[in-house]
This record gives sequence, structure tokens and C-alpha cells, in this order.
Amino acid sequence: MKIITFLVLFLVIGAVSLHANSAPIVSDVTAQQRDDGSMIVDIYYDVYDADGDAMTILMQVSDDDGVNWNLSCNLASGDIGNDKYSGFGKHIIWNVGSEHPNMQGDDFRFKIIAIDGGTGTCIDIDGNVYQTIVIGDQEWMAENLKVTHYRNGDPIPNVTSNSTWVGLSSGAYCYYNNSSANGDTYGVLYNWYAVDDSRGLAPVGWHVPSDTEIMELEMHLGMSSSQANSWGWRGTNEGSKLAGGYDLWNSGALRNDPEFGSSGFDFLPGGYRYYYSSGSFYDMGNYGTFWSSSEFNSFGVWYRYLDFDTTEVNRYNYSKRYGFSVRCVRD
Repeated sequence: MKIITFLVLFLVIGAVSLHANSAPIVSDVTAQQRDDGSMIVDIYYDVYDADGDAMTILMQVSDDDGVNWNLSCNLASGDIGNDKYSGFGKHIIWNVGSEHPNMQGDDFRFKIIAIDGGTGTCIDIDGNVYQTIVIGDQEWMAENLKVTHYRNGDPIPNVTSNSTWVGLSSGAYCYYNNSSANGDTYGVLYNWYAVDDSRGLAPVGWHVPSDTEIMELEMHLGMSSSQANSWGWRGTNEGSKLAGGYDLWNSGALRNDPEFGSSGFDFLPGGYRYYYSSGSFYDMGNYGTFWSSSEFNSFGVWYRYLDFDTTEVNRYNYSKRYGFSVRCVRD
């Protein structure tokens, strides 16, 4: 039995670029499910970049006629991913039968997206595109995560009730003050249960950093090993280097440091959601907080926060029920 009985292709032009040059163009996209019982779909496309740059090729799939583009396609191989170049008859092999057993339908749509530059951007399952920055030997998102589905397409609950939030022991997200407009600028606040969910929070090829990976970032920016491994406020002006969005921070030592924003990490003062009793939102403009993936104990997890009134970086551990921002690092 065929699992896909009708395929309609959606063509897009990949116009997201880090460079002032020509965007790549995708054309002649076709798809066909094999009739050998393997339930594999072959997708072909042409892609052209006038500047000859490397590209990242991404695929998005909808199974509801293009209303949502969150059907996972992790078992795709071939001409997909980073460091692809112009050419004809590019071939993606998607093992949809293994990824989605017994799926059938006639409302499938595909997007093939070419992003200029090979690296410099990544995309989540909701189609949000993020700028990235290479710092030392790591490539980081230069924006806070804002995805609202796990990597397999399952929705992450948006919990607006304060009393519900403080009692959670499963993944959830919220916008600061429950305003989606804040999400456009600052991204989403997640409890740590969403970070730790086996369905995956980060985009394919990315992950939420461990405490050690954040230390590596801090040490590349000038923090000593002994400082990085200590608790509380550490370093000299690494917080200022990590921060960005000058006008969003309240006036203080952080943004007044001459090296403010110099790393390109561009961390913003998105505040946080408190875990205890009130479940209220605090300190947008004053603080920026982001999770690691590393537990301290059964109660707490290592995280980082920046404060408008100091140039340093705070390393501490707190309850998994807080709502903090998330930054991802490439696998």
C-alpha cells in the first residue's frame, strides 16, 4: 500500500543570505514514491547560485495541504544539509515509511529551501530561520529559540496560567507576559523539561549546550578555566561581549562596556518566568537567562544569566520549573 497517494510540490527561492550577493534559486522540483514496496520518496531539484557559494539545503513537509509545515523529515539523505553547490538533478532520498509508518494521504506539500553561505543560518521545524555565529570552534545560534513544536512535530504546550506553570513536571513554553509580540524579539521561554524532552527541542543538527560547552564559549572570550568552573558572577567583561541589542538593555555597566556585543552572540534581556508560588514574569530589560542541558541534581540545572548592571556572567543552578531562554549549538 502506498503511504502517499498524491504529491504536490511547493517551490521556494532561498533568499536568506549573510552576504550582499545573489540568493540561490531552486527550480524543477519533482517527487515520486517508489513502487517497490520500500515506501521511499525520491525528490529531485535543480539549484543555482550565481556567486558559486556553498549552500545549506533544507526540506519542509506538510501533510495538511500547506496549513502546517511541521511533519518531521529526519530520515532524509543525499543532496540535503550543509555545503551543497549549484547543480542539476539534485537528489534527496526520504525514507518516509520508516519515519512515519502507515501514513497515507493526498494533502502532502514540499518545500525545498536553499540558504546562501553553507553555514550562517539554521531552521527549526516551524520554519523559523536563525542567524548563527562561529565563536572559536563552536557555531552558535545568534538568536533565542522560538520553536513551538518538538523535532518530531508534536506541539509543546503553551502554558499561560501561573498556577499551572509552577506545578509542571513536563515540557512547556510561554511568551514573556504571555505576549507573542515579545516572542518575535526575545524568543520563547521554556521550562527545562522541554529542554530535556526526548522528542528534541533543537533543530536537526543542533542541540542545547551542556554546561561544559558554555564554559568553552566563555573561556574563548577571555574567562580563565578556574573562573569558568566557579559559581556565581565570574570573569571580567565576558557578559558584555555576549550581550547584544544595546537599546533593549537598561542603562548600566553591561552595555556601557566598550566591548559590548563584540562576540556576535547577541544575547538579549528577555527576562524569565519564576517557578515558585506566583509563576510571574520578571526583569525584561534587566536580565537575560539561558539554560544548559546539564543537571546539577534532581532539582536544579546549570544555567547562565546576564545582568544590565555588571559585565560578568553568572553561572548558577536553579529549579527545572523556571522559564528561561534557549540558545543552541551545532552538533
